[in-house]
Amino acid sequence: MPQAGKSSQTVTRALSILELLGKQGEVGVRDIARQLKVAPSMAQRLINSLSEAGFIEKSVESSRWKIGYKTFQIGSTFISNIDLNAAASPELRWLADQNHINSFLGVLRERSVVYLAAVQSGAPIKITNSPGSTTYLHSTALGKAILSGKSEKEAIELLGPSPYLGLTKKTRRTFTALAKDLEECRRVGYAMSDEENIDNVFAVGSPIINSQGETIGAISGAVPRQKLSAKTISELCRLIRESANRVSQRLGAPPAQYK
Repeated sequence: MPQAGKSSQTVTRALSILELLGKQGEVGVRDIARQLKVAPSMAQRLINSLSEAGFIEKSVESSRWKIGYKTFQIGSTFISNIDLNAAASPELRWLADQNHINSFLGVLRERSVVYLAAVQSGAPIKITNSPGSTTYLHSTALGKAILSGKSEKEAIELLGPSPYLGLTKKTRRTFTALAKDLEECRRVGYAMSDEENIDNVFAVGSPIINSQGETIGAISGAVPRQKLSAKTISELCRLIRESANRVSQRLGAPPAQYK
């Protein structure tokens, strides 16, 4: 581990313990102290703090310390995101290359949608959102699809107080207006954003479900709004929903049953 200043020395030492256990498996207090070059009493205090938070735990058989459930949860989240990207990538490419739809993959982080991937179509008009950038929950098809997997209370807490920011004249600015879209998404498997986030952009988003039945992200497709017919919109909705369903099945979810 790199040298740290006094203010971060405790954090650095705690991270060193996690790194040590990750490499060596079960390790005793004295071995931890020796390898960190600290007194056993200091090592024990760090171990106690990590143990109380669930990051490490004592082995019943050996009384040595090993990685705990909280560290496993964090690592599993990282792996899950990798799996999500791998599962969604073929669908994003298919939507863009074969159907001329700008396609996106997003997940919930704090109170925003974070783009994990974006594939631009070969259409003359491009709708760009860079991976790693954030966008709004209330005005985007991605955001609505993700919110549809939350309870009303959870959704309201995530959105914060209304009125929500108006991005265009069509943006839903109250939860009452938005709730209808969320309920419809639960029923049919997709949500629409009809010029609610960007003028002249029509988008459809569909939730991605994991093997535990949890909504862990969403796929969306965006196209220019002008000259869209009802038939074209219906086809776009079908394509996005089916792509999201295939991603979900790759992650262990059963086939979705929508009305």
